[in-house]
Amino acid sequence: MSPSEALIKAVQCWIAKGRADAIPARGYQWKQLFLPEGTRLRMRFNERWYAAAIVGDNLVYNGKPVSPNQMVVKVAGDGRNAWNEIWVLLPGHKQWANAALLRAQLMKQTAKVPPTAAEAMSIAAKAMSDALSTALTLVAHANDQAKNTLERRLPKYRRAWDQLEDVE
Repeated sequence: MSPSEALIKAVQCWIAKGRADAIPARGYQWKQLFLPEGTRLRMRFNERWYAAAIVGDNLVYNGKPVSPNQMVVKVAGDGRNAWNEIWVLLPGHKQWANAALLRAQLMKQTAKVPPTAAEAMSIAAKAMSDALSTALTLVAHANDQAKNTLERRLPKYRRAWDQLEDVE
């Protein structure tokens, strides 16, 4: 492959990955931990298990959307840490895992793995795109404000007593 062909292929792969990332996954974002739709949660209190599930973008317990902390408070009252109390079964997994352990594993993974060159370029491109979008929004806002200021100075918007009279 020539360098230009390799570059074209890399850009095409980057664009395809960006499109795939643009499709939002359904699920519940619990601080650092993303729980995809279909995830089951449970908590043990007084020798009994209490269950909830991720439905769409909500954590549903007893038919109502709640946060993990709200679920723990409803089951056991205040004073408990939801991370320590809730166990999670992710779709496709066979073993339940404690939420605190999943969060710790996630934090350990993200701390160790530096982004690849392609990921770094993707992050930089997104940041540049966001900055450009913000700049364009600010310019449009400034233009709108300038236009409104000029319109307010027109005679039809001035009070009659505020008009300057022509002196001859």
